[in-house]
Amino acid sequence: MAAIADFLGGKKTLRANPKTAVEWQEIIHQGMPVRSAEALKGSIAVPDSLLAELLGISEKTLSRARAGQGRLDAVASDRLFRVARIVALAIEVLEERQRAVHWLKRPQIGLGGRVPIALLTTDVGRDQVEKLLLRIEHSVYT
Repeated sequence: MAAIADFLGGKKTLRANPKTAVEWQEIIHQGMPVRSAEALKGSIAVPDSLLAELLGISEKTLSRARAGQGRLDAVASDRLFRVARIVALAIEVLEERQRAVHWLKRPQIGLGGRVPIALLTTDVGRDQVEKLLLRIEHSVYT
């Protein structure tokens, strides 16, 4: 869970050091700072259009939140957590940050040629990406 917090700006940005699912749920419920989304954006180098899509909000809403240094709502915060969790898993499985980010942005045969990061806009897509990463971790490619 520490890697997830790091992708979201760490204790400085989150103003907490969540270690348990209960602590994460509280942060998500309160709404994460928009700076957490900016931290993730910088970590995985995605444009605002994709970041907004991953969060389930419009670019205009993202821009307004950024300008006001506000908080994301609980739904967007949950989506942000979901993306950060998959990025952390990809790094753990692929053993290198650059390799993991590259993998997330390229079509994958195990996903029917779809791009993993684009699938993270839904829970069903996130589940597919997570299952593929776990198969890779356990050397099960079929």
